[in-house]
Amino acid sequence: MSGRLTRPRLDPITSRRFIGAAVATVWLLVLACIALVLVTDELVSDAGRPDLTQGLTEGFMYVLAMLSALVVGSALTIRRPRHPVGWLFLLLGALQAVGPAMTGYAAYGAVARPGSLPFAAVVAVVADSAYLLWFVAIALVFHLTPDGRPLSPAWGRLAWATVISGVVAIGSAFVTKANLDPPLAEIETPVPLTGVADELDAVRVAAGIATGLGVLVGALSLLVRFRRAAGRERRQLLWLAPAAVLIPVLVAAAFVTSYLDYQAVLDVVGGLFLILLPVATGLAITRYHLFDVDRILSRALTYALLSAVLAAVYVVVVVAAGAAVGESQLSAVVATLAAVSVAGAARRRLQDAVDRRFNRRRFEAVRMVREHVHDPAPDVTIDDVLRRALGDPDLRVAYWVEGRGEWVTGDGRPTVAGDDDVRLSGPDQPIASIGGAPGTPRELLHAVVAAARPELDNAGLRAAVALQLVEVRESRARIVSAADASRREIERNLHDGAQQRLVALEVKLGLARRLASGGTAVLLDELRTDVHETLTELRDLAHGIYPPLLREHGLGEALRSAAGRAARPTTVDVATERRFEPGAEAAVYFCCLEAMQNAGKHAGVGASVTVRVAEAADGGLEFEVCDDGAGFDPAATGESHGFVNMRDRLGALGGRLTVESGPGRGTVVHGTLPV
Repeated sequence: MSGRLTRPRLDPITSRRFIGAAVATVWLLVLACIALVLVTDELVSDAGRPDLTQGLTEGFMYVLAMLSALVVGSALTIRRPRHPVGWLFLLLGALQAVGPAMTGYAAYGAVARPGSLPFAAVVAVVADSAYLLWFVAIALVFHLTPDGRPLSPAWGRLAWATVISGVVAIGSAFVTKANLDPPLAEIETPVPLTGVADELDAVRVAAGIATGLGVLVGALSLLVRFRRAAGRERRQLLWLAPAAVLIPVLVAAAFVTSYLDYQAVLDVVGGLFLILLPVATGLAITRYHLFDVDRILSRALTYALLSAVLAAVYVVVVVAAGAAVGESQLSAVVATLAAVSVAGAARRRLQDAVDRRFNRRRFEAVRMVREHVHDPAPDVTIDDVLRRALGDPDLRVAYWVEGRGEWVTGDGRPTVAGDDDVRLSGPDQPIASIGGAPGTPRELLHAVVAAARPELDNAGLRAAVALQLVEVRESRARIVSAADASRREIERNLHDGAQQRLVALEVKLGLARRLASGGTAVLLDELRTDVHETLTELRDLAHGIYPPLLREHGLGEALRSAAGRAARPTTVDVATERRFEPGAEAAVYFCCLEAMQNAGKHAGVGASVTVRVAEAADGGLEFEVCDDGAGFDPAATGESHGFVNMRDRLGALGGRLTVESGPGRGTVVHGTLPV
């Protein structure tokens, strides 16, 4: 025999109509069994044996359990006919109805009116052993949830062992002399084998125990499956937690019933188990709200514990107040007020305790966010805290700027909110939109966003201000770019217009000088010299407006050319051959040029200047102009117009400028520029 359970295979031509007919047949069978219970109750009462009646109201929990199994089994069978668990629940629900019907049949045909119905004694034995079939069905449900297959071939063999044990236990009941449970206690075994009675009785007891153990083995397989599972399957199995909690309670209740003869305990716990098991299993198999299962179970456990705490508070206060003031309505009022007063704080503490124990990730994430909201760390944004709390470096946070009607990032850059983002809204407008990675649980994202609400609201206000700063910075950058463009255009116009005309005039004066003599020749020499000097000054002017070397060859050539014209000995070290945006190169060039001119004016005689330009670690540009001259006290002299111009030029492009100097220590001008 194979150790692997196989799911029932339907013929490809089998239609949903057949499945619907099978489900309807089970429901009709159940209704027929209920009707048979009512009829046999009436018959045994008329026969003078009202003690044999069963009734429906006395087993109310089991009626609910039967309906739970039937409803879930029907839904699973219709939606997933190839999954065996749906059929098992239909079988379990049918057994819960057939058992009482057979009991009523046997009670009337073999006890109230012996011999009035055929095979009444045989039916009695089957009815008395029906609970073993329940055990088999429940064990198989454990083995086959959630994917319809045993955990492994070895576990499959254990499942088959449970089935065989149940069959052997029921079969041996027909041939052993055993006492049946009420109301069938007066019925004897139909065909007892007297020669091997003791051996068969031992077999029957062992098989019954093995069947009961098979349920525990099935539950153990479910636990092992849960421990090995990950991702979606693990979340599916979490739905079975409420039913799994009742398994040890059910075992304890069985012992209480055995020793104290108090059946009500077993009825309540067993009924709850049989009600919850189909519902939890159905939710697991259908993958219902998998990403909310942690939150649902956590809230359910929290409110269950809260109910117990409030009930305990109420009872204690009622007893204490009753002892103090005697029997009075006052004690109930005081107890109610006490329970209400502790409800809020108790719920928060219990929720934290449950989350700490069963949802550690959520607890730690929310705790991290709350700590930042309570005491924000400097230079740490709520965006960074959310990314660390969720373990998602790509988390997107967008803030709504109502006056502009657009979403922006925390630093004021325009962005787009995702359709699947978690939206945080105020009374009349959105506040923030947070989008996490696909694997981030929605419930966890909602929890941390709710905890971060005060700081997200503040961050939204800062984002609106940042948007204005970005627009100002971009406006300044546009102004600087326009000015540089005008410089380039003026330089080209001078080079292509006035300079070319002066060059032509100088050439013509040279030709005229060759033809002239005497005083005219002297005058032409003077004119040619004046034109040459004017041309030189115009070239210097054009280079100062925007040097062609910067446009054509970059910072290195342009700065080295400027250093050659500097008032103080200047060394240039450009450690990159990379070309940058024209605006960035122009900003660095003119800042370096301004610093060299300042050194030429104020560093003093004998001072030297060093210019360094390099690519920054973040890919931007950085430069440094230092001299070993007289230096100055920045606090005493303040910033000159030249430093203000440099700072504004760099600031327009998002850069920064620092100046370090002191009397006798020279001056260091350092600038950085993102590109």
